This record gives sequence, structure tokens and C-alpha cells, in this order.
Amino acid sequence: MKTCPNCKGEVDEKALVCPFCGTLLQNHMEITRSLSDTDFEEVIARFGTAHFSRMNLILQVRGASKTYVFDAETITELILGRLDPDTGESPEVDLQDCGAVEKGVSRRHAAVVKRDNSLHLVDRGSPNGTYLNGQRLIANQPRVLRDGDEVRLGHLVLVVSFEKLSPLGIDRL
Repeated sequence: MKTCPNCKGEVDEKALVCPFCGTLLQNHMEITRSLSDTDFEEVIARFGTAHFSRMNLILQVRGASKTYVFDAETITELILGRLDPDTGESPEVDLQDCGAVEKGVSRRHAAVVKRDNSLHLVDRGSPNGTYLNGQRLIANQPRVLRDGDEVRLGHLVLVVSFEKLSPLGIDRL
């Protein structure tokens, strides 16, 4: 049993909501860590291409050896986030092993979506924000994703690149 922080009622250990007062009950490790200093960098204009044909989308985690590669042609929506400890669900870009909890990454922090033959970045209402080249995104409003962009989720930075598929392998754009 555990105690509800709101009404002090005794609640089952696995309960997610207090049956007495309706308060959401979550373990502190399951909640996205709120950071007070996420708006710290200047906006940097980048002018890489946004259109692709036969390209891979490469997301490289800055300061880590983790790289995610996706065929840009087949993307409809890629969720960027971390493992949900309650459900065991993992997003397509699971940043759990890159210090996501400590860096303020939400479970479903942002998404890369395909629209009009280009990829867009969309913040999914994350408390610590999604930044594209230093500019905070407005939740649920897509912004074009370009080669060379930097995406920041809380304090975790991903470097974006498109690599053209060639008959001999991948050529950097």
C-alpha cells in the first residue's frame, strides 16, 4: 500500500489514480523530469535541403555513439522519446539509453512526420520543449526538418542528416 499525497488515503501500490480523490499517482522516475534551463541557446539558421528522394534520415545523438537510421521514403511518423515503464512501449527512436530521463526527454516527446515530400518535426506537448536549431517549437505545429539541423529534446541533442542511397551504399548529401 502507498499513501495518496493529496488526500492521504491508503491506495494499492500499483494504482495510477487515487480512488478517493482522483489524484494522479506516479513514481518520480516515470514522470518527465522538469528542467528550468532549457531555453539557453541562440537560434541558428541552417539551410540544408528539406526534400529527398531515395534518402535515409540519420539521427545522431550528440555526445553518444547512438545513431538511428530510417528510410525517409517509408516514414509516416517516427516518435522520439523514451521507454514507458508502465506499459513497456518503446518509441521508434528510444533515447532511454542516452540519459533521456536525466535530460528531460518525455516518453512521447516529439515526432518526425512526412508531409508534401518533406519531413517535419512536431513537438508533442513536452514539458521541457522541443527545439529546432535553438528555437523552441510550438506544440503540435510542424516545422520543416533539413539536412544539418539540430533537434534538442530537453537537454538531449540530435543532429539530423539526409544521406542519399546509391547503388554502392550511402553517400552523404
